[in-house]
Amino acid sequence: MATGSGKSICYQMPPLLLSKTAVVISPLLSLMQDQVMGLKQKGIRSDYMGSTQSNTSVTRDAENGKFQVLYMTPEKAMSLPTRFWDNIRSKGVCLLAVDEAHCISEWGHDFRVEYKKLHLLRNMLPGVPFVALTATATERVRADIIESLKLLDPHIHIGSFDRPNLFYGAKCCERSVDFINQLKQDVTKSCESSESTIVYCATVRDAEKIHSVLTSHGIKTGLYHGQLGKKDREESHKLFITDELKVMVATMAFGMGIDKPDVRCVMHYGCPKSLESYYQESGRCGRDGLPSVCWLYYRRCDFNRGEFHCSEAKSIAQKTSIMESFLAGKNYCLLGTCRRQSLLMYFGENIDPQCGNCDNCTTAIKVQKDLSKETSSLLSVINQMGGRFGLNLPIDVIRGSRGKKVTENLYDQLPEYGSGRRHSNNWWKALGTILLNNGKHLSFISSGLNLMTGLPKIFTAW
Repeated sequence: MATGSGKSICYQMPPLLLSKTAVVISPLLSLMQDQVMGLKQKGIRSDYMGSTQSNTSVTRDAENGKFQVLYMTPEKAMSLPTRFWDNIRSKGVCLLAVDEAHCISEWGHDFRVEYKKLHLLRNMLPGVPFVALTATATERVRADIIESLKLLDPHIHIGSFDRPNLFYGAKCCERSVDFINQLKQDVTKSCESSESTIVYCATVRDAEKIHSVLTSHGIKTGLYHGQLGKKDREESHKLFITDELKVMVATMAFGMGIDKPDVRCVMHYGCPKSLESYYQESGRCGRDGLPSVCWLYYRRCDFNRGEFHCSEAKSIAQKTSIMESFLAGKNYCLLGTCRRQSLLMYFGENIDPQCGNCDNCTTAIKVQKDLSKETSSLLSVINQMGGRFGLNLPIDVIRGSRGKKVTENLYDQLPEYGSGRRHSNNWWKALGTILLNNGKHLSFISSGLNLMTGLPKIFTAW
């Protein structure tokens, strides 16, 4: 089910009704801390156990059945002795929940080896129901979860992935200064309207750089990543949840399950490592159902990171999955059509071609317009390049880019250079896509593309 749709209640309600403990396997400390904090505020006895935790009182209280909801990482769960499970079961366990269950599958975007061993806990907890929950499982991942956990004839519920209150958009900012300035400008707007904002970065280095830039411009900003000490992470988390900080800059370590209902804006600095992780992280936005925005800022150099993301793959299958997910994220960045439709189709769900709530749909020209001049310019540039570079480089020329490929090849000397600055990068991509998808109107000749064979003057374009 979609992020924010209430999956957690599936394992939070049974222990309250049955007066037994629910054991919840969860991948991240930030996720466990967030949920435990929320449950304690509601008077529900809960705590968490991590692999590096030295507090033995939590273990002792768990064995004595003092918790209604007990969270633990998969590494911690697999390291606990049989005696622990015997003791906790004797006090009563109503279920074991595997949260963020896509981590089980090698086809999932956040595969964790210890998740693959969780079926062994069935021997420790005979007769205890198991439940697996996630917002980002494709059909192949769902099948892998069922097989890995040894679920026999399980009940499967698949809800809609759609979050209609979220606006999706992406911006290409090629030069690093422009990239940061655009982000800074949009964060400032969010702060002026007192909105909570999360800025996700692909690396710790990027997170620290963006945190430094925003802080130096007087924006009170928190920082969260896996290399920070536990106390620093907990402090940043607490200040953000309690609205003492309006902006959090973080890596994906601050991703899954952060349940702050009034986050109004989620921004991504750089192409995400997968479309699943993007959906998961952007889903921190607007969990109260009110209109919220998700912006993605990317550079073309981000698209060279595929092999980097594959570096920790344990198998060919996992490497293939990581690369497929990364390429899906890249394609999302470059879309000239409805972003919501593309996201939902990736998870096997179909909607109308235009959602009306993404950058490509809302900037659509609603009336037909004579675009013969723009069409002629674009095809002329493609023709002069011999059709060798796809759409990106011709669009750079049309929009007056000073990029290396443009200047080295003297494309800045073409008569069409800079003639299309008034239209965005996505606008030109959408026009190019329309032209390519209507190839019956074009004639391909040896020198490239020829406009003289009945290309219609009227287009509805983005």
